[in-house]
Amino acid sequence: MPASTAFFGQRNAQAVLKHGVLARYAHYFAGRAGAATQGRVAFIDGYAGEGRYEDGSPGSPLLLASQATRAQMFGRDVRLAFVEQDDTRRLQLQRSLEENDVEADQILGGSLELAIDGLIDRYERRAILLFVDPFGLAFSRPTLERILGRRNRQQPIDVLYHFSLSAVARMGRAGVLAGATSAQNAAQLDAALGDIGWRGDFEGAEGQGAPTRAALSVARRFGQSVGTTAGLPSTGVPVRQRPGHLPKYVLMLFSADPKAHWDYADVAGKAHVDWLHHCDRADYEANIQRQEESGFLPLFQEAEPDKDEIEQQLERDALGYLTEHITEILRSEGSFRPIDAVQGTYGDQLGLARTAHVRAALKDLHRQGVIADDATGHFWTRTIRKA
Repeated sequence: MPASTAFFGQRNAQAVLKHGVLARYAHYFAGRAGAATQGRVAFIDGYAGEGRYEDGSPGSPLLLASQATRAQMFGRDVRLAFVEQDDTRRLQLQRSLEENDVEADQILGGSLELAIDGLIDRYERRAILLFVDPFGLAFSRPTLERILGRRNRQQPIDVLYHFSLSAVARMGRAGVLAGATSAQNAAQLDAALGDIGWRGDFEGAEGQGAPTRAALSVARRFGQSVGTTAGLPSTGVPVRQRPGHLPKYVLMLFSADPKAHWDYADVAGKAHVDWLHHCDRADYEANIQRQEESGFLPLFQEAEPDKDEIEQQLERDALGYLTEHITEILRSEGSFRPIDAVQGTYGDQLGLARTAHVRAALKDLHRQGVIADDATGHFWTRTIRKA
């Protein structure tokens, strides 16, 4: 079964996290970026797919459409554009949109790489959120940099970019071997990643998980390198299938707005709760099914997953880690401004913790007398120093 066909069967756990981030960030973007364009916004889904999964769950086009409708409530005029290269999937996308009374401004065939400049022209003076979520590698790095280079004050452009660790791990490992296949993989990675020295990461990347860890290193450099070239920051959140697994991809935000990166981390942390609850719920239902099939029913039924308990555990984990992590930052750097160092501030808790958890850690350090700042208000805009 092709990967794309399997993808549209039933929404899996990693899609729950991805869609939780996408829906929340689209709502945020329409509000914040749309304020700079008199309420004019465009959502572009560059690899739109069929619109929904076979089990009825909404895909990214319907999620973006729902956020466009929601944004109308606070004075935003959001245009929707969908690009889907596969003819069969594009026809199903049209049906999905019609069934849900979604009116798209554009539904295009062909590749996003060929369509994107025309769409940016069409949405002149609109804030554009571009969602790039392919099944494997996305378009070439020069295309990404060209898109980001077209932003201006009248047309902010944010890109949510799926960096496939699975594809890069597979192709990177093959790309450092000998033979024609190796050369083909290497050429594709060079086009997608640019000159960031990815070969060195995969030389000797042996053993279980080693190629994925090499791809994570490449992803970090890719985000930094593109951001440097385009003159804006990037923030990457790893996406896993299940807790404890290595990530499958990194969902990167490219945006010129520093506040967007700070709020993106918060958005990802909220989506993480949905994801954990989905995983716990799936385990719970699978366990119930196993019991029913075996004919063994326990005397006391297992409690259903509780989001409040998940939140409480997340808070304990985040507070413990962030208090120690921020103390180490202050010990080594002396000071830091959270909004200028989102990934540095969160450390390993990026994508897990939220603004509330950072605030709680800072308040704890303030009570201990480690810092003078009491973390009230917009603490992320202030420089945090040792007391």
